[in-house]
Amino acid sequence: MAASNQKQSTQQEEDSKAYPAWQGSECAHYHTAHFDPTLSTVVCLSLPLLLAVAVTTDKDKRLLTNSILAAPLTSASQTELQSARANPTIRQGHKVEAACAMASARGGDELRLLGTWSSPWVIRVRVALGLKGLSYDYIEEDLANKSDLLLRSNPVHEKVPVLTHAGRPVCESLVILEYVDEAWPSTRPPLLPSDPYDRATARFWTAYVNDTFLPAYRALFRSLTEEQRAEAFKNAVPKVETLERALVECSKGKPFFGGDTVGLVDIALGSHLVWIRVVDEVAGTNLLDGAKFPGLAAWAERFMAVDAVKEVMPDAGKVLEQYKGFRAKWIAAAGLNTSRSRQHHANLRKTAMAAEGELQLLGCWYSPYAIRAKMALGLKGLSYEYSEEDLFGKSDLLLKSNPVHKKVPVLIHGGRPVCESLVVVQYVEETWAGKGPPLLPSDAHDRATARFWASFFDDKFFLAWRALYRSTTDAQRAEAFKNVVPQVETLEQGFRECSKGKAFFGGDAVGLVDIAVGSFLIWIQVVEEVSGTKLLDEAKFPGLAAWAERFLAVDAVREAMPDAGRLLEHYKGFLAKLASSPAAPAG
Repeated sequence: MAASNQKQSTQQEEDSKAYPAWQGSECAHYHTAHFDPTLSTVVCLSLPLLLAVAVTTDKDKRLLTNSILAAPLTSASQTELQSARANPTIRQGHKVEAACAMASARGGDELRLLGTWSSPWVIRVRVALGLKGLSYDYIEEDLANKSDLLLRSNPVHEKVPVLTHAGRPVCESLVILEYVDEAWPSTRPPLLPSDPYDRATARFWTAYVNDTFLPAYRALFRSLTEEQRAEAFKNAVPKVETLERALVECSKGKPFFGGDTVGLVDIALGSHLVWIRVVDEVAGTNLLDGAKFPGLAAWAERFMAVDAVKEVMPDAGKVLEQYKGFRAKWIAAAGLNTSRSRQHHANLRKTAMAAEGELQLLGCWYSPYAIRAKMALGLKGLSYEYSEEDLFGKSDLLLKSNPVHKKVPVLIHGGRPVCESLVVVQYVEETWAGKGPPLLPSDAHDRATARFWASFFDDKFFLAWRALYRSTTDAQRAEAFKNVVPQVETLEQGFRECSKGKAFFGGDAVGLVDIAVGSFLIWIQVVEEVSGTKLLDEAKFPGLAAWAERFLAVDAVREAMPDAGRLLEHYKGFLAKLASSPAAPAG
């Protein structure tokens, strides 16, 4: 994750997925330097102390003082001490730069977390580290004035959290959680189940929290008027109903989504609980109503009572004040007063086959996401029954197999559905780990890196490219092409980082990132032909251009890819509908 990326002042923090106020100057008002005046001149006496500058409690200060008394005062420390005295107002992120250089020189296995106190995304990581009983140095970041350390550690997104382990940064909260679980697998409790299907289920519901629940909740978080609140609350309630059912599915009658102990889904959702309660207080709502959602309400109480959770949750009063500050700025900026027909064609024979333990894939011939699943199955040499879905008249089997999103792909294995393309690919890898090439590396950090870049493609590249895909005028195409090129530049850097000089993102063989990106290659080429653009220009992006040729030559890839001519006709038809009706459905 050491890719170089030019800083953009409008880049949102990871928090902006749910809390868009946490960017730029909007963050400046809530950052508080946590230096004790009596300690800020001596934190340079030793590396552990220099990295532990974000002390907020009396206990932290006592521990810090004891460490200071035990630390030898070297000549280098004396120089740093004089510098600190000369400039006592240096920000924490920059003050730790000297410590980072010392850590690099000394090596070791230190853990360091860059975060900000109220961020649910950072809280996720702190809960995970606490559950595992891992010691780490925490550095409070000012998101309005990001440290060089943060910008260097996460140059792609420039966000918190960033966990640095033995000098190597891991970014994105959910990627970090899986990294922590995989890097310390014998340290209990496990954050993910041992069974591949249960892991796939946990990943599915975690993605649901991030991609479906939080956007709905965000509208309530951002609402300023009674009408906005009522509409947002009405739209969020069905998402909570779905999570109530998910708790039953995941917990299997036990206290947590993770079973007897807190797991991935618990952390993903639970990290937002203080914020949910604060928004309820301001909005006059009760999102996790115990009468309507008894399971979630009781779960929330149990989760908040876990020691590792209590230790890192922000103070509700402070969060309330921060939220009121956000709202005051939004109100001032806005000048406001606060006053699809289903067609039945279920295939009973195929359903019965899936129930008997065979593999069945529900897909659509032109869907890059279904192509991902077909590639993974092909690379592993697995036989499966394929069912072509009409996305404008979805089968009962699809609606029953994926009632949450009602989308393809769905892989049915032994009668149990696995949904979401990247979840499916990882399920295939974990269930048939001994067959075919590995789709994920064996090293925990390399796996985290692969997941990071797969997430980058879906969350950043695709959104920029989608504007080009949907453009119908020359002006739209020019603007969209200009916006997508920087994402290709970043992906070129990602290829260098992941491939390490080898043929694919996955090294010598096709892996998760190759599948995530490569599934779109025919679509990219078709859009280039229609728009008169060249996105993977060999002169500008030689690594990606050569990779694309190698990738498309792989047998399992060729077999899964749609015919380019047929896809071109499909795309032209889509554009014709789009031009005549802006509301025409995509794809």
